[in-house]
Parts: sequence; C-alpha cells; structure tokens
Amino acid sequence: MKTCDISIWNYHIGLTNMLWLILTFSLASVSCFEPKPEIGVPSGLVPHCPGAGKNATIADSSMPLLQVIIQRLTDTGVYRRSIPIKSAYKAILSDKKFDLSKKTVFYAVGFWDSSVFPHSRAMANGYAKRGYNVLMSETFHFLTYIYPKSVRLSRVIGQQFGMLFVKLTQAGLRPENLELVGTSLGAHIVSHAAKYYQSVIGKKPFRLTGLDPAGPCFRGLPADEKVAPTDAEHVDVIHTNIDGFGIAERLGHVDFYANGGEYQPGDIPYIPCLVICSHIRSLLYWWIALDNPKKFIAMKCDSIQDARSAKCYNNTELNYAGLETDFGKPGIYYLPTHNEFPYYMGKKGLKEENEIYTTVSRNINADDNFMA
Repeated sequence: MKTCDISIWNYHIGLTNMLWLILTFSLASVSCFEPKPEIGVPSGLVPHCPGAGKNATIADSSMPLLQVIIQRLTDTGVYRRSIPIKSAYKAILSDKKFDLSKKTVFYAVGFWDSSVFPHSRAMANGYAKRGYNVLMSETFHFLTYIYPKSVRLSRVIGQQFGMLFVKLTQAGLRPENLELVGTSLGAHIVSHAAKYYQSVIGKKPFRLTGLDPAGPCFRGLPADEKVAPTDAEHVDVIHTNIDGFGIAERLGHVDFYANGGEYQPGDIPYIPCLVICSHIRSLLYWWIALDNPKKFIAMKCDSIQDARSAKCYNNTELNYAGLETDFGKPGIYYLPTHNEFPYYMGKKGLKEENEIYTTVSRNINADDNFMA
C-alpha cells in the first residue's frame, strides 16, 4: 500500500470555458510514497465521524427552509417555484403542468450547494428538455453546518423527501417513473429518501444516480447509511475523486471510475484538477451526458485497482455513462474523458494510446534529448 504526504495550497479553478463562475478553494496537493512500518498507512479523509450516525431532527421553526423546487422550461424561459417541504405535496398536485403520468426526476444538491446555483439550474433544464417533471432540493440552510453535522442531517432530510415521494405515488406517480439523482452529500440524501420510500411503498424507485457520492464520514458506514445497490431498481455511480471528497468502493449496479476515479485532468493542459475540481466534475460529466447519451463510453474492469490504473483496455464489454446505461451489464467500468469541454471522447477513448494521463506524460517527454 501507499501513503500520501498532504500539503495545503490555494488553487483557483476555472470550471470550464462554458461555465459561469470561478471558485477559489483550498485544495490538497498529494504526493504518495511507499510507507515505512513505523509511520503506518492512511485511513482516508475523515473515514469515521463519531456521532454522525446519531439521530437528528429539524425544528418546526426551521422546516420552512427545507424546500422543494419545481423547475421546467416554458415558451418564455424557465419557470421556477420554491415550496416548503410541508406544502410541496399540495402545491405539486395543484400545478396543472406537473403530470404524474410522466417520468419525474428529483435532483439533490450537495454540501454548501444550492438549487439557485447555475450548475443546478442547468442540470434541471437538462432533464426538463427530455420531458421529465423536475424537482430539486433546497437544503442550503441545513448543509452549511460544519460537515460532520451536515452529514448527521442527511438521513432526516432524505426521509422528508421520501415522504413527499410516497404521497406523490399514492396520488398516481408510479415507482417506475421516479428517478433520483444526487451530487456528493446529495447522493446519500436521495439514498435515504429511496430507503424510506421502499419501506412504505414496498417498491423501489426506478433509478438512483450518485454523482461522486461523498466519502468523508461515509467510508466506514454500513450500506443502510449510504448509497447502495438496494436503493433502486437501477443504481449507477460516477466516481471522480475517490481518495478525496468521494468514495472508492462500489455503491451501485454500475460504477463508472472516470479516468480511474482518483483525479480528473484539468481544463488547462498540465494544470491538475485536484480535490474540489475533480469532485464537482462528476456533475458536469452527467449534465453533458444528458445531451450526449452515447458519447461517454466506458470499458469494463476486473477490479477497482484496474480502473485506477487504466488497465481495462483489453475488455470488449462496453457501457454508456448517462441515460443510456445498460444495467444488464453490471460491474466496474473505466470511463476515459478528455481534459477539455465537452469532455467526452467517444470511440477515441477506447484506444489505450489516447489514455489522457499517459498521453500527456508522453508528450511532455517526447524529446529524446532534454537540455536544461
């Protein structure tokens, strides 16, 4: 095994040349080396958060801040309506444009995230263009506590949304038309919603998609406390930062490890996309895949380690990341991407010589004679 030396530095991330804001985060620069017996091996980034599994409640005074967003496209633009969770059921049923006979997607935002942010709106629009009823979570008030306490709230928040889905199903929404998507901490929130839903309805939602589900505090938890294959009829996961803010273990029927799942290539050549950048890249891949359902092509792997090391090119079993995922082909998949928007490589990514990290390194050292 390897251990890692972590130094903290500030890194300015340009999300892509098509996104809308530049975020500044403190990121971890990681260098790995073979451990010596006296210094041990790493146990991960906050694998256990004592107390995170204890009960939590939402006070009546705070409940109006837990909201559901209805979003759809209209002839004049985008319609959005924010509704407190306690009023959401009646508001949705009274909305003449919300058709319970159609596919319905619920998208849960993550830690320090909001439905008002551009990437959340874009995700909702991506589904709306495909004819879905679109619901989103607004949990900013609750997921801006110190992280372990926000984790502690994820179960009760998920159960509240699960209650809403139960009521909608009792009103006519069929389980096979319900799809749940969550980013980071939001992935575990929809997991709790699905678990509650199944306990009451006796059936599972059709699909649950985890976009780099949060790893800190969840790595040491059992399956009933995080995303699991039993949450829905079809569970797929995109891993983009498994050793940082994501989680390495398989959580779904189909798990995609983008570029190995550890870190993603940066938009600027030779500039790495580190922890936060890699973590949020999962939602960008998914959003783009909504418009390009057969462009993110992945190769099946024998193990997570093979996915990490991009040793899956000899496998001819392929799958798509996106709405065209074939759940009849469960397993671990290596998903190659490009470093620039729109990221997908299509069939080009199936050639080992185009594997991006190796290609970049080879190009850097292309000269036979280097003189400094």
